[in-house]
Amino acid sequence: MKAQNVKKSLTLITLLLLVVSASFAQKQIEYRSERGQIRPESPDDITLIDNVVFVHNGMTMYCDSAIYNKKDNYFFAYKNIIMVDKGTRLSGDELQYYGNDKVGHLYGKKVLLEDDDVTMQTDYLLLDRNDNTVRYVSGADIWDKENTLTSKEGIYYIDDKMFYFLFSVEMTSPDAVMTTDTLIYYSKNKQADFFGKTNINTNDSIKVFATKGSYNTKSEEIYSEQRPEIYTEDQYITGDTLYYHKKDKRGYGYGNLYIRDTVEDVILMCDSVVLNTIDTLSVATITGNICCKQIDNGDTLYFHSDTLRVEMDTSFSIHDIYAFYHCKFYRQDMQGAAEFCHYVVEDSMLTMLIRPIIWNEESQLTSDTIQLEANKDGVKKIYMYPNPLVVQNSDTLTEQYFNQVIGKNLEGWFEKNNIKYAEVQGNAQIVYYLWDDGKNKKEKELTGVNIGQSKQLNLHFQSGEIKKITAVTNPYYYIDSDENISEEIKRLKGFVWNISDKPLTPMDIFIHRQ
Repeated sequence: MKAQNVKKSLTLITLLLLVVSASFAQKQIEYRSERGQIRPESPDDITLIDNVVFVHNGMTMYCDSAIYNKKDNYFFAYKNIIMVDKGTRLSGDELQYYGNDKVGHLYGKKVLLEDDDVTMQTDYLLLDRNDNTVRYVSGADIWDKENTLTSKEGIYYIDDKMFYFLFSVEMTSPDAVMTTDTLIYYSKNKQADFFGKTNINTNDSIKVFATKGSYNTKSEEIYSEQRPEIYTEDQYITGDTLYYHKKDKRGYGYGNLYIRDTVEDVILMCDSVVLNTIDTLSVATITGNICCKQIDNGDTLYFHSDTLRVEMDTSFSIHDIYAFYHCKFYRQDMQGAAEFCHYVVEDSMLTMLIRPIIWNEESQLTSDTIQLEANKDGVKKIYMYPNPLVVQNSDTLTEQYFNQVIGKNLEGWFEKNNIKYAEVQGNAQIVYYLWDDGKNKKEKELTGVNIGQSKQLNLHFQSGEIKKITAVTNPYYYIDSDENISEEIKRLKGFVWNISDKPLTPMDIFIHRQ
């Protein structure tokens, strides 16, 4: 190595050592007072009295009296202690401050920390100026303009305006009370991050049980992971992740969501819910493995679609529900499917569009549009238009003979969710198989087929089967043997038999139609 390079290296090392030495050098505490004295038995201690002031590394400290050790760079201060550093103020009755370590112990019946609009009160504080923190271990009360907090232990990070609370933490805001094991509170933006078992009780009777998340007392935002639980007066909600902004009335939930409405006896399970509110309209968009269950008169309705859109007012009263794609429902006495459904809460009216179909006992009902009108006792009426088609398998041993009725529109009436009577209007046509099932015969015998049409047909049902047909206005009918009637005549226009799509169990609602 050349001498010039060696010289440069030594110069760099010397500069580095000077920088390191300067960083570790301890600054001497500066002081002043009105009176002072030194005792022979303690030559390193200076007793300071009246209007005592210490300055160290940017912090100014006031007291009535103190003993200062210049050699070891520390002092003990007594009465009316005040410590000021920029916007932070500490006060108490006694102070032990070590300049070399930049650590202070503050004692008193009423030890206070005041920083901007935050105040903390305890009986002992440990000030560590290396990381600019204040610690307490014997309990403290903290408050600002809106919130109060208590805990057994805690740390305040002065630079970040952040509290770290431990053990028996309680935070009270104008809208809620939170208790938890561990809490981080940012005084600037009023946000609290919680860890461990946490309970939040709001003034509007909402209860939250969680283990990890955050709550902003200013914006009233709550976010939680690890399957939090939310209880309202009428609902229970849980999921992997939940977020809600109360003031903006928006939020979301993700992962294995379970929502139960105890008033309506409705249970919703899905993967995702996103809530947005604009002006007076709140909209919840629900997706992913949707299963909605409603308990009704001892039976349960199961519903599925790819997407649900729930429209509400700002008080979250539902007025419209839209279901998109692969809609399917099941209950023991009725099943159905469509690609689009719209339910109006005020009218209790369900409109089914795009390949709508209803199975009710022995009847299959299809049309371009199907509407179901309900009341507290279940389905009350059905409207089908245009091209309503009623199909029944006349012989359950085969899939060859089908009773059929078509027209321009159909209006039907239900009792206990079973169709009892219907009126088919507009070029109403029928294909109806006649059987002889006398008691002495082992098997029923096909005796003929009733073919005909009229302006209106009145249908009477029993156990889901058409038992009586009344033709109104210009009837034209004939009966012939099955062999004499062509297959084209025996299948009315638009005939479909989709029994393979009929859900037979609640889990079948997840099977998509072809």
